Amino acid sequence: MKLYILSTSDVHGYIAPSNFVDSEQTDFGLARAASLIKKFRLDHPNDLVLTIENGDFIQGSPLTNFIAQKHPEYASLYQKFADIIGYDVRILGNHEFNYGLSFLKKAIGPDAGVLDANVFERQKNLYPNPYKIFNYASTKIGVLGLTTEYIPHWETAAHLGNVHFENPVETAKKYIPIMRAQEADIIVVAYHAGFECDLNSGEATEKFTGENRAYELLQQVPGIDALVTGHQHRKLAQLVDAGHCSVPVTQPGYQAEAVGEIELDFDPANKQITRSEACLLPTKNFVADTDIMQKLNQVQKQLDSFLDEKIGEIQPDMLIKDPFAARLHGHPYLSMINKVQGQAVHADISATALFSDGQFGLGNVVTRRAIATNYLFPNTAVAEEVSGRDLLSALERAAEYFIVDSDGKINISDRFGITNIQHYNYDYFSGIDYTFDLTQPFGHRVKNVSYQGKKIELNKKYRLAISNYRSSGVGGYTSYSVDKIVESSTVDMVDLISNYIADHSPIKSQQPTNLTIISK
Repeated sequence: MKLYILSTSDVHGYIAPSNFVDSEQTDFGLARAASLIKKFRLDHPNDLVLTIENGDFIQGSPLTNFIAQKHPEYASLYQKFADIIGYDVRILGNHEFNYGLSFLKKAIGPDAGVLDANVFERQKNLYPNPYKIFNYASTKIGVLGLTTEYIPHWETAAHLGNVHFENPVETAKKYIPIMRAQEADIIVVAYHAGFECDLNSGEATEKFTGENRAYELLQQVPGIDALVTGHQHRKLAQLVDAGHCSVPVTQPGYQAEAVGEIELDFDPANKQITRSEACLLPTKNFVADTDIMQKLNQVQKQLDSFLDEKIGEIQPDMLIKDPFAARLHGHPYLSMINKVQGQAVHADISATALFSDGQFGLGNVVTRRAIATNYLFPNTAVAEEVSGRDLLSALERAAEYFIVDSDGKINISDRFGITNIQHYNYDYFSGIDYTFDLTQPFGHRVKNVSYQGKKIELNKKYRLAISNYRSSGVGGYTSYSVDKIVESSTVDMVDLISNYIADHSPIKSQQPTNLTIISK
């Protein structure tokens, strides 16, 4: 008997093959993945094909923001998309909680097939089933659903309500024996999180926080026959040594650029897996599924009209041509975001990140589309009252982003990831003058920090604007804490940016000069 486990993960609302920037079709999108999965089923009529949607489905694009913030009546579209594909299992990702529990439950209903073994609302699972056992002829396949436990570090208490998350490793230790007792022959774990260690050597690839535990799962929990992961947006497909056996794992990137495939050959007579493989199936050569595109058309015209509305102008522009240089020297776009963020919560000092190398910045004519494709997250602004010592600590963390190679070239240090660079955890600061001396060791790089012409005093209090995401200290900014928040904005950053540009248009683009870099 052959069992195929197909998975998508981190679709982030990219349904059509589009990046929302222009009319050119992209190589990714859920509609392409839908066509791939449909064809795969047709090509394997005598095999069991199990499909898993592994989380971060309803947030992360201009479409998802438009639905959540402007037209929540369209939230049911997400379930319609999933139904067209026919997912057997769905998993909650961390971004499922970005718009609050009420919206989550509209977008992903109680009968959506969610498995959430370690997600609880008060004393009960948020969704009805922690696991499910599928019967296929004389074989039983058990699927356990897990979600990263780190969500409370990112998400506001208002969005989570009474939801809490338990350790996924301990949860798996609890449920896998239960599933085996119910005669599950094959155990599949679908986990919305990724790997904290190198898959071959087992060496740590990131600071251990509990955000990602996939490697620990394989090493500490016996009985896992296949593992589907996500969250990190990596493209992974291989066998991983779990001590007692080799386990096939997948992680299919993001935006439905690929579908993960795990293939298991199972001998029902002897109840043994005789062969296992893992690979990724690129979606780029598949046409967009017509059923999904027809459903999307219900909202597409309204979305396009909204996104193409002109907000204002920038002279000449704030286009980002070199993301690394923008982080190293600052950029007019980042300065403007910091200004918007600071004004919202009455703070002169402000810090923000260039989330990815895919941010293009803003051209001369600014539309909602341009803003929404640059600032993809539903963040709000908060002000924390921090000491000078706290501020210097945060700057030292930011300074760890850079390293000087042996040839004297400035590059990105592995403290921000090795296989998956966490650009979103490097913050650029406005409202202060500061120097990073990259010739010095980590923790001793920040020099000459001044505010309004005066040296920062260690015990003096300063008002700092950051995103609500950063406010808990996530990303290594341990001197931040939600109990230091003194003001919060209730307006989404995309709306704040839009309002600022509309009120101040035309805006003059100016290169900031407040960050000095010493590299030799």
